[in-house]
Amino acid sequence: RPASPDRRLRRPLVSTPSGARTSRLARAVARMGGDNDEKIAELMHRIQLHAMTRRIRCREFFNDADPLRCGRCSEIFFHRALDMAGVKLTEEEAMLLIEHYTDHSPKVLPPATVSYSKFCSDVDEVFRSDELQEGMQNMMMTQSPGSTVMTTFKPNSLADEDEFMHVLHRIAALCKARGVFLKWVYNDADRTTNPSPAMTNPRRGGKVAEVAFRRAWPFKKEMSPADLDLICDRFRTKTGDIHYMALHNEISEVLPDPAQPFPTSPLYLRPDNTQWSHQELHVVDKIKAKVAERRMRLKEFFQDFDPLRKGYCTPGQTKTVFTILNLSKDIDRNDFEQLLATYMGEDGLFNYSRFVADVESAFTVPGLEKSPLAVIDFPDAGTTSPARRNTMRLTPTRQMKVDYVEDKIRTYIRKRRAELKPMFQDFDRANRGYISRSQFSRIMSMMNLGLDERAIALLCNDFCDLGNHNDFNWKRFLRCVDPPAKEVEVAMLEMTSPHIPFKPRPYFDSRGKVLKKSMSMPMIA
Repeated sequence: RPASPDRRLRRPLVSTPSGARTSRLARAVARMGGDNDEKIAELMHRIQLHAMTRRIRCREFFNDADPLRCGRCSEIFFHRALDMAGVKLTEEEAMLLIEHYTDHSPKVLPPATVSYSKFCSDVDEVFRSDELQEGMQNMMMTQSPGSTVMTTFKPNSLADEDEFMHVLHRIAALCKARGVFLKWVYNDADRTTNPSPAMTNPRRGGKVAEVAFRRAWPFKKEMSPADLDLICDRFRTKTGDIHYMALHNEISEVLPDPAQPFPTSPLYLRPDNTQWSHQELHVVDKIKAKVAERRMRLKEFFQDFDPLRKGYCTPGQTKTVFTILNLSKDIDRNDFEQLLATYMGEDGLFNYSRFVADVESAFTVPGLEKSPLAVIDFPDAGTTSPARRNTMRLTPTRQMKVDYVEDKIRTYIRKRRAELKPMFQDFDRANRGYISRSQFSRIMSMMNLGLDERAIALLCNDFCDLGNHNDFNWKRFLRCVDPPAKEVEVAMLEMTSPHIPFKPRPYFDSRGKVLKKSMSMPMIA
């Protein structure tokens, strides 16, 4: 039977004497020196920093070492998983970390003694804690892809910090006055993707050679060479390069927020105290009018959420049904709460069977099949009017003013024999029956009616019936100020009424006797 890879890797560890392992660990701790807890905290901070910047989940690198998912692995696999994750540790640091996470309970058998599950939980704490992430923001670079890349560079300390801060504030003032961004000045020096032996720094690493830094320095006339030397000494790396991104970050901290306040135009709605008809209408009457207008059936949609046909569903399912039927835009939050208060029981379920019965009462009668001779009325315009119209509630005083303006327009049309309909049709190309308020004002001014803004507002209060102050119902306005003559109404009624065919009188009466000749002549019934 061939040995598994895990078994082959465990053999050297099993054969290693515990005394040798202990002595190796003791030598590693002795070489590191200091307090072990502080060393462990520093190592975990480095690993968390490495994991957060690269969005690494360390548990994925330990899955191959733990096929039984017990949360432990061997020392060699622990060190190997850290290498695969990209964490570079020395042998002493790795041994100290292994000793810290070694499980010494009696049920744990070697070689799988290192609890990697606890280690991964400690590392992933950086993704769950906002405080840890905020503490690492000061090391974050500001250029792309620096939004997720941390820098380990620390500026060098100088003997005269006050002189350096004075120079730094001068640079910040020059950058603000002339609109100079240092990171864009030096970004071209490390942007090229062409492989070149002269390019010693990684692409977009935030570092350039000192010669390139001095050559591209934008304030050569304003600053002396001694000040530039002070800047170079402050931000010089171990390899002799200049870390211009660290300089840019410090200048950004000195400068105020560079973002200029852009102009805004916030929407402040004027308080509207208008009383609308829908505010006094019950939510069931609104839904009843909408259902009668669209000829919809509600029961089947509710039954999709009630497989046992109990007649109940949850409030969330009720809202879903209204969304499917496109009724949610006509029902606001207060209406929905009022509906739940009416049909929801103590168990928190919505009684949709009673709700559907109340809504369908607008166009049907329960138990109609038991009364075959019963005659019901079909829904008319009055039944669907609450769904189509939302008029304003006018006071008696305002209604008198509206009637006065309407009489004035009616008299003008009767005397001048003016035709208003073609002018309204020119503005209503879609034949909706509605025009805007400004278009209605233009038509009134074109007719020279002499109406001011107050009169226009009064008419709009009466004929804007869609729940807003802008859509003007011009067809209803024409029926009010220019009604047709009685002869025209009779002719239109005859044209729109159904055809009545010719029906002769019968030759027999109800008893089967022949009627008289004068009575049996064919006449229109």
